[in-house]
Amino acid sequence: MDTPTVLCGLLAAAAALPALDAGLRLRRVGRPLAAARAGERPNRLLVLVPSRGEGARVGDLAADTRREAQAAGIEVRLCVLLDGPDPDASTRLDREGVPYLSKNPPGPAKGDALAFLAEHLGAGIDASDYVLVFDADMRLPEGFFRDLVVPAGTDAFQLPVRPAGAPKPGAPRVEALSLAAAFADDAARDAEGLPVRLRGKAMGFTPKAFRLGPAAATRTTAEDSEATLRLGTAGIRVRALGSPVAFDEPAPAAAAMARSRARWFGGHLKLLATGFGDLARSFAQKPLGTFVLAADLWLRPRLFVLLALAFLAIGSDVAMVVFSSGAIAAGAGAAARPLALLLFLLLLSLEAKITLAFEWLSIAALRRHIGYPPEVPAVSVLDAASSLSMWAHAAGRALLAPSRWHRARPPA
Repeated sequence: MDTPTVLCGLLAAAAALPALDAGLRLRRVGRPLAAARAGERPNRLLVLVPSRGEGARVGDLAADTRREAQAAGIEVRLCVLLDGPDPDASTRLDREGVPYLSKNPPGPAKGDALAFLAEHLGAGIDASDYVLVFDADMRLPEGFFRDLVVPAGTDAFQLPVRPAGAPKPGAPRVEALSLAAAFADDAARDAEGLPVRLRGKAMGFTPKAFRLGPAAATRTTAEDSEATLRLGTAGIRVRALGSPVAFDEPAPAAAAMARSRARWFGGHLKLLATGFGDLARSFAQKPLGTFVLAADLWLRPRLFVLLALAFLAIGSDVAMVVFSSGAIAAGAGAAARPLALLLFLLLLSLEAKITLAFEWLSIAALRRHIGYPPEVPAVSVLDAASSLSMWAHAAGRALLAPSRWHRARPPA
């Protein structure tokens, strides 16, 4: 085969992956969810809050935690980690009697902060039924611990998260829709026994799972995805709980989002290399589950994937017209030579268009389910363009500064 034919064949093979992923997600979002499983309410919780430069507002989450623990009548121990100097936070925590630890120097990633807590808290972790991990900018609604019911045998779980208020136009609105889609897909995956990805906010673990997962995820800056892979390799299933919902601060402007997304992007590039062996072993045991998890980790940001597929669909259609016209003009003998090329182009065009259609149908199905609440407003073309621009800046920062974003290591 000539070079164009081989290249089109490879593109067609690659395009089959997002098409399969989109089809599986459409099937999941269209299926009715099973009734919530029975479980028990934990009586001893350890709440960890790693905070870097969050200022006095970390006290708001501490106040929520204390209020909800008292209302639920259970034992909840709270520990805040100030990852680097934060005078405003330490002043408020001291004033309100909230226990905290300080880590200097800070960073380089949240996994290192959780490893620091695991080392210093020691037996306090083992004395808990579950260890909960919250970001410092989160808030807890009334009845949070009262509504926390964990199915028997659960070692790790992800709680639903939604913005605390209406997101601003642009990339924040796309992020809010992404959170809603992730919650719906997580619930469907959990019902089918498929892997659920830890999403960094409002996570819970048994002491053993905490040490094996988040506290050991220090190789990359994609610490939550790394912890998901580590737990899966250890045979620990991450569950998706339907309630209670934790509130997250609405996403900031696109420029601020790009900085954290750069760490995510670079961390996943490194995780693809460091976690490849784990993926291969997992695929040999559970091919479908491993594919679903890998697609969730690396076929993202989804807007990038969809934009690339749209270009491929248009390009393959144009190429088919050009090559078929040239073959007809050259005669029957020449028409036989590009047959394989035309077939690959046709396959590529169909795969790209099917994926785009599946994505559209998935969003429509999600909207039928959740409607248009204030925290997940309608997403416009301008919002999608803002998100694409944000991700482009994030990717540029990650690729141009690999040692800064990819490697979870202390500064020199």
